[in-house]
Amino acid sequence: MDWREQDRMMTVKHAMGFMLVAGSLFCAAESASAASGFPGQKGCWTALPGEDERPDVTCRSFTEDLLRSLQNATPAQVTQILGVPGKDHKARYFQSANKNPGAYNGYIELKYTAGRVSDLSAVMTQVTPNGMASDEKDYQWGVGKAGCSDFPGSKKACDTSQ
Repeated sequence: MDWREQDRMMTVKHAMGFMLVAGSLFCAAESASAASGFPGQKGCWTALPGEDERPDVTCRSFTEDLLRSLQNATPAQVTQILGVPGKDHKARYFQSANKNPGAYNGYIELKYTAGRVSDLSAVMTQVTPNGMASDEKDYQWGVGKAGCSDFPGSKKACDTSQ
């Protein structure tokens, strides 16, 4: 092997070493980023390892005011309000994992028309002081449809069995 071939081999080895180091750093940064979760997941519950990385899980309480704020919202506004991008990074399905007493957790499903929320369906329970779940509550809203709400004081309840 002459000196030129040895020089090329050294250059290839250095390049490969650099790529391995760079790749390791990139993977470590990606893992650190994923492990930090999303803004809507900060400080309300201790998740199972990896659970806080799910893009559809938020810690926001699904209050009636929060649900109203989603009506006619764009996907970007929905993501900002809930602090997570949604299942499969699409702003269509969300779960709340807030376990603080008084919080409403459950799920929300959204449909869009012309880039805005046109239908909203939510099912949730309220966390009681002893950490148990209350009876299930529904909240339904749609453009041009009669909505309903099982929140206290609503004029039209979704649950007609009571």
